[in-house]
Formats: sequence, C-alpha cells, structure tokens
Amino acid sequence: MIRKIFIYIHILGFLILGFKSLNAQERLVKEVKVVKPYEPTISDAYKLTHLPRITDTVKIIPEIKYMLQTKPMNVGYTITPIKPAKMVGEPLSKLYNSYVKVGLGTKMLPMLEAYVNNKRSKEYSIGAYYKFLNSIGQATFDNDEKEFAGFCDNDLRFFGKKYMKSSIIQGEMGLLSNTRYFYGYDTRVDTILEKDNIKQNYLTLNLNANYKSNHVDSTHINYDFGVNLYNTKDNFENNELGFTIAGDINKIFTKEMVGVNVAIEHYSTSEKIDSSNNTIIRINPWLGKFGDKWRIKAGINIFSDIRGDNSKALYYPVARLEYDMANHYLIPYAGVDGKLEINNFRKMSQVNPFLVPGTGVLNTDHKIILFGGIRGNFNSTTYYNFEISYSLIDDMPFFINDLVSSDSIGNQFSVVYDDITLINYFGEISVSPSEELTFHAKANYKNYEMTNEAEAWHKPSFDLTFTTRYNIRHKIILKGDILAIGKRYAKLDDTGNIAELESAIDINLGAEYRYSKVLSGFIQLNNLLSDGYYEWNYYPTYGFNILLGITYSF
Repeated sequence: MIRKIFIYIHILGFLILGFKSLNAQERLVKEVKVVKPYEPTISDAYKLTHLPRITDTVKIIPEIKYMLQTKPMNVGYTITPIKPAKMVGEPLSKLYNSYVKVGLGTKMLPMLEAYVNNKRSKEYSIGAYYKFLNSIGQATFDNDEKEFAGFCDNDLRFFGKKYMKSSIIQGEMGLLSNTRYFYGYDTRVDTILEKDNIKQNYLTLNLNANYKSNHVDSTHINYDFGVNLYNTKDNFENNELGFTIAGDINKIFTKEMVGVNVAIEHYSTSEKIDSSNNTIIRINPWLGKFGDKWRIKAGINIFSDIRGDNSKALYYPVARLEYDMANHYLIPYAGVDGKLEINNFRKMSQVNPFLVPGTGVLNTDHKIILFGGIRGNFNSTTYYNFEISYSLIDDMPFFINDLVSSDSIGNQFSVVYDDITLINYFGEISVSPSEELTFHAKANYKNYEMTNEAEAWHKPSFDLTFTTRYNIRHKIILKGDILAIGKRYAKLDDTGNIAELESAIDINLGAEYRYSKVLSGFIQLNNLLSDGYYEWNYYPTYGFNILLGITYSF
C-alpha cells in the first residue's frame, strides 16, 4: 500500500514536470494506466481478556495427616553461670549506748546522771539508770528573809527486755528517794525553822513486769498483761502498799476492732493514813469501726470502788467519733468519757510533797466528760489540736494550808474536796521546719465552778508551756522553754481570808557543745527573769541559777 502511494507520488511528479515542459514548448495530453498485482491485508484480531472458569457445587475437604518426628538440635551452647548479686549494706555506726553526766551549779551541788545498756541485740536488752540531784539553795521570802530550801532526789532503776518471735517480756525494779523540807511559812508569824525538824523523805520501792504481743500482722490477737507492786513510806512512819494487775486484749478485723481492758488495783495504808483498804476493779469493753475517712469507738467504763465495808459501782459511757474532711488537714472529732481517778498516798505526795504527814485521800469521780475539737496537719511539718471539754466532777481534791492547830505556821498542806463543773479550753501546736529545728507549744484555759469552796485553791486558770530545740550541724544544741501560769488563790483560814498568788513566767535556756562523739559540755540557765514566784502558798521558788557540766558517752 505504501509502495503504491510512492508510485502515485512519482507519477504526479512526472506530470507536473511534463506540464511545465509543455507549457514551455507545447501542451501534451496523454492517458497512462498503471497495473499492479493485488496484495490482501488482514486487520488485528480482538482478544478475550477473561479466562474460562468452571464452578463446581460439590466441595470436598481433603483429609490431611501429618507425621512429625521431633529431633533435638544440637546447637553446641554451653551455659556459663552468673554470680548472684549481693546487696552491700551501709556499715552500722558505732553505738554509744551508755553515758555519764556530771554537773555543778549555783543551787545544785552536785548533779550526777548515768545510764548503761547492752550493745545491739535481737534477743534481749538490759540496763540500769541512776540520777542524783541535790540542792543546797535558799529561797527568799517577801520580807527578804532567806530559808534553806534544799532537796535531794535519788532515782535508781534496773530494767530488761526479752524479745521473742511474737511477744516481749519486760521488767523493771526501782528505788526512788525524794527528800524535801517544809521551808515555807507565814512570815507574819515569828518563828525559827530547824532543818532536822522540817525534813520529809519519801522512799518508794517499785517492781513491775509486762508481757505483750509483738505481731507484725494485724490479723492476730493483740494482748498486753502487766503487774505492778510498790511500797511507799515517809519520814514519819506512814506507808502504803499497792499492787495492780491489768490486761488489754483487742482484735482487728477488716473494718472493725473489738477489745476489753481489765484492771484490779489494791491499796493498803497504815492506820494513820486510812483505817480502810481500797480496792478498785475496772472493766472497759469497747468496739471500734473505721472507714477510709472516719473512725468511731464506743464502749463503757465500769468501776467498782470498794473501801472497807463500803462499795459502789460506777458506769461511764465512752465514745469517740472523728472524720477526716480534708486529707488529714482538718479532722473534727467529738466524744464522751468518764472515769474514776485513783488518788493514793504515793500519787498525792508526788503532786504536793508538803502534805501533812499521814493525810488520807479520796478517789475523784469524773461523772461525765463531753469534748470536741479539731486536729490535723497544716503541712508535713506542722501539727495542731484544739479542743473544748465540759466535765462534771465529784470529790475534786484541793490543797490548802493546814489550819488544824492554832499555832500552825502554814508550812504544811491538807486536802479539801468539792464537787465542781469544769470547762477547759485546750490548744496545742508542733512545728518542725527541719530535722534540726523544732517548736512545741500547748496551753489550757480553765473555768472552775465550785459548789462549796470559794475558789479552786492553787489551781491556775491559765497555763502555757513552750519548748524549742535547734541542732546546729550536730555540734551545738540550743534549747529553750517557757512556763507561764496564771494567778491562783490560797485559803488562809475559815473566816474567808484569801491570798492571791501572782501569775508567773519561768524562762530557761540551755546549750550543749559536742566536742566529739563521746565528750560534750553543757550549760543551763534557769529562771532568767529571776522571778521567785510562789508555786504553793508560802513557798517561793528559786531565783536565777546556773548549772554547768559535762557528758561522756561510751
């Protein structure tokens, strides 16, 4: 086809050239026919793109059987054991578990304190303690007269503990001697005090043993059983023998706690103190329940007060509820309580050592105590507690100057009892900005409503204590404390004459310098304001005094 086209092109070329030549010479007209053999052509065939498919309606699932023959592969790997890791603990620091302290002062001559204990042990602990504190000071009265106001204290104790798998046995034996002098008197009375005639000494031998659980798992039953035996006598052949047997059992469940406290106390005194022995039996069953933010505990205090042939049973409801409102920042609480307070000869002589020898005492009935308050933590270093309580109390003891004899100079105290209503406002705050610095303060404001007596004799309406401690690089320890008490009243006679004891502030400062881990020196400055205030009527305290000493640890 292409070739045919080329032939036509050539013929057309020749015709054009010939036409031009004829025009130049003469016009020539001829007809030419070209004959060529026929060449047939075939066009491309159309192809199908789909493959043929056969659809079978019968499905046959072939059954295939596998035969596996396992054969371990020998990889030729040899295991090299790795040495176990070992925890290397810090070496234990040397333990200085014993010390001796010696001091001298303007009022104290001398002061000795010693403590000895065994080294670290998982099986037992045993030790001894002794303290000797002697004073030769004089007290200055309102008329500028001075009297010997010394004292002498000896405290010797031996103690030990035995640690077992889930319990502890511990015991203690002690001998305590307290010597005092009836140096206070009414300065309006012309008198001369002889040192030997005004001496009083309380000597107490004490034995106690205790057996209690030490479970680390709270699902076990917890228990604490103890026995205490003591004998106290004074310089005037008065004595008291007492013993106590007590037990405490409790169990913690998932959301509950149950327990019971039981105690039996018996006091046998000399005839001059009281012709009747006193036995007190106490039973306190209780039940507690707690949740994530709340806790409640309720029970009953049952007392049986047996004195000679007379006995009485006393029942006091006991309950406490608290709720955590703000993740330990604010925890309000409220409750009710009641108890029989035991006033024995030993306890009263420790509160006021200037008692008339052989003074008998009665127990105090706290009929009901209603209380409520808030406590919590402002942050991780600050704790607070504020509480108000309302109490009805029968047979509350108050000390008054002895008015029995007409020639009494008032240097001894007897006890009177009254039924009172007491409202107490209490506040406490503790701050520890760091491990080196701490502050602690607590205060009480009390309102006494008396039944028979005109005033709450020798009871301050206000008291405050403040203590602080600052550790400077474990080298210098600074200490300070403040004691403040409000005014008090003293009964002078039965005609209504009353003495007012002024409020007082007692400021004490101390410092310790640690020369080494075993040797240090200390200084104590007492009553910086040199305020010889009266703790008891006719009994002024020391003024400013200094105590210096050293401590050796081993």
